[in-house]
Amino acid sequence: MEANKIKGESKSIVLDNGAELTYCEYGKENKEVLIAGAFYFHTLMPVIEGLAKRYHVYGVVMRFDGITDELNPDGTTHWGRQWGKDIYDFSQKLGITKFHYNGKCHGTVPGWYLVKEHPEVLETFSSFYLAPHLRKQNSRKWFDLLDGEDPTKMMAVAMRKPEGLKAKMEEMAALGGGAPNPAIEEYATSPEKIWATQEACKEALENMSIPVGYMFGTIDPLFEDYFDSNMYAMRNTKGSRAVILGGECHLMELDCPDRVVNEVFMFIDESKKSY
Repeated sequence: MEANKIKGESKSIVLDNGAELTYCEYGKENKEVLIAGAFYFHTLMPVIEGLAKRYHVYGVVMRFDGITDELNPDGTTHWGRQWGKDIYDFSQKLGITKFHYNGKCHGTVPGWYLVKEHPEVLETFSSFYLAPHLRKQNSRKWFDLLDGEDPTKMMAVAMRKPEGLKAKMEEMAALGGGAPNPAIEEYATSPEKIWATQEACKEALENMSIPVGYMFGTIDPLFEDYFDSNMYAMRNTKGSRAVILGGECHLMELDCPDRVVNEVFMFIDESKKSY
């Protein structure tokens, strides 16, 4: 059980395939369910707690080990699909038939799996700071920073408010640091890999039946790295809503958690209207 991945009370559940997931739960008094996936829930907790004012929220840790059943032809784990299947299996284990899915950056990947494989369980899908990449990558600023020796340099350009750096460094210390997992670059920023081909992903966007909400910050290095792909996704996802926040960075959960929460609320509210 990866209790250190969650700041606060955590729980665990064993899925039918034998895999164990760690999660947190807030807002039990609310009727509608929202599931959020992430590698860890520390600095993200203000967003989770904010969402729990209106929804019964489950924050599920996206794992890198344990039993897997989403495999590549060579027998390695297709983590993009595995994270998504874990979320689906989690919802079924708890008897959740419909839910909103919220993801930030790497946390969006399970949502795209659900869009493809199990759209029947989705009410809405908030895909914040990341979209499928169907155009050539513009630059590599984010991963060059991620691969650097000094993590503070990456954090400095990932947040607007310097006071957030202390909280982020405390989070990294709590998680134990260490080298980035190779699965992060392979799958965590590549939701298009949920599909066998980019053409299949493109067709899925153009025929979307689930309300999809995009949000980006204009000075997020990852937004710039995939600028053409992000613009393409926003313009070609049928029925989607897109918000671009001027002057915001990648770690909006540190800079403006209330704003992130309010954008989720607004997106879901708008998705319920018939225009």
